[in-house]
Amino acid sequence: MRKWDPDRAVHTQVAANIDMPGRVEPLTVFAKFVGTEIFAEMGRLLFSLLNAFAVSGYHIRLLDSFPHGGLEKYGRLACTLQGVTLTGKVPEDTSKTIYLFDVEDKTIGARAWRKKVEVRFDVFAPYWLRQPILMPYPVHPVHAGPDLPLRLQHARASTKKMRIFFSGDREGYVRNHISYPKPKLPRLEVVNAILQGMGEKALRVRGAADLDKLCAGGYIGKCLIMDQGEDCRIADADWLKTLATSDFFLCPPGFVMPMCHNAIETMAVGAIPIISYPEWFDPRLEHMKTCVEFKDKDDLLRTLNRLLELSEESIAQMRRHVIDYYETHLRPESFVRRIESDGRGKITVLMITDANTSRNASKLGARSILIRGTSARPRGWLTGFHNRHVA
Repeated sequence: MRKWDPDRAVHTQVAANIDMPGRVEPLTVFAKFVGTEIFAEMGRLLFSLLNAFAVSGYHIRLLDSFPHGGLEKYGRLACTLQGVTLTGKVPEDTSKTIYLFDVEDKTIGARAWRKKVEVRFDVFAPYWLRQPILMPYPVHPVHAGPDLPLRLQHARASTKKMRIFFSGDREGYVRNHISYPKPKLPRLEVVNAILQGMGEKALRVRGAADLDKLCAGGYIGKCLIMDQGEDCRIADADWLKTLATSDFFLCPPGFVMPMCHNAIETMAVGAIPIISYPEWFDPRLEHMKTCVEFKDKDDLLRTLNRLLELSEESIAQMRRHVIDYYETHLRPESFVRRIESDGRGKITVLMITDANTSRNASKLGARSILIRGTSARPRGWLTGFHNRHVA
């Protein structure tokens, strides 16, 4: 099977995805978005949402009502997904269709729908009166596609070549927006702390060719930091395969928010994330089981030195837990299964975004639904209260 090529798909398939009158699909979604936030981040949010339903076997009819200027790169890519068609009308019979929206259209909302799914982004809000579903943060669109499960299967079987690895952008990654439960160490400070504090246990790598040369001599039980720059980047086509050859991958915070695609991609291939934001996952990641957590510079260096001495048996056990977590909680299909199994007629889905983090960073706290999590149903007296007040 030919590997999915997102750039080729954008240029060759958008025009082919048009509404097909009379076509009957057993699993259908009608999506209508009127706000701007779902189209942000170059369309990554729209892609991730539609991709989850597409890989779960749904046919998605996306209303052609895009913002002024049209869709950006990954929004256009979303329109090429198998099962996605652009349409200019609402289906006549909606009884077996999921209505997906950011702002409910009252003229059609009163219809009989199989289920209504509202998409929101305020993950720092408390949500006491309703139980939303937090959509798992996805792999980047360039690594998605219908053949992803097969690629992950091959990647997980890769021979390990290095103990700890990091590769990623660092320019401008100097600010921390999040102060709860405590400030996160910015990415640049994380990398500099390692290069300055680990001595010969840390190795700088000049690029993919240098990495291949280093690993050709056998397993490297050190911390490898790949230099920044266009000539040092790992090609998208090789990213997951390279990531899979490391036992641990360093996942410092992203540019605006802690959550970053590389943490999800790390877990997808069976590498173990070294991370400072386990509470951003739902359910929370567990130290030395589904992640390795660090809090500050001193803790980071102590933790990395400990990992360099960790037994292969302990690493293999953690790897199994990480893969199980990904399959259970992070796969797009698991998110759609939660929607399908939810008995309510209307569900709120929350997506983690740069925009919400940037606007509301100071609002994150113990009461935020992001911290409390959405995987478990309310308990005790709150259960009855919840059931009486949520449709």
